[in-house]
Amino acid sequence: MLKKNDLILLLTQLQATGEDVTAQLRAVAKSSDIPLDVVKFINDKRQLDVTGFYEQLRKSYNNKRSSLYINLVREDIGEPEEVLITLASLNLQILLYAKHLENPQMFLSHSRAEEITRVLNNYYRTYDLVPVMTLRNLVRSDLKVFESIK
Repeated sequence: MLKKNDLILLLTQLQATGEDVTAQLRAVAKSSDIPLDVVKFINDKRQLDVTGFYEQLRKSYNNKRSSLYINLVREDIGEPEEVLITLASLNLQILLYAKHLENPQMFLSHSRAEEITRVLNNYYRTYDLVPVMTLRNLVRSDLKVFESIK
């Protein structure tokens, strides 16, 4: 999940390389939400790690090596146990991807790693599936948004 502070930091990094980001900084400051056009601008100039991660998941699915991507994007959620396995698998893939990054902290935040861990931990204690299903839907929305800005 991207935050406004992340956008400002990323825009400032782009500005340091000579990019004119004045309009995008204004858009972030004025907006109460995350402006998707600013996210697209950043991703076009410097691919976000989370975008690359979701692209890798899709490629693994296309090459018939993994069903994680389709489990995240399909409308039919399936059995609750499958959703749990999907989130646990996603968490593992996030950690594996993060170990190859120079600065994994922002990626871990954008990919909702902490939220996934918290929701799974809550399930192990309470067997409450509502937060599990809610988070799965949020991840699905994130994935679709990041794919749409590509």
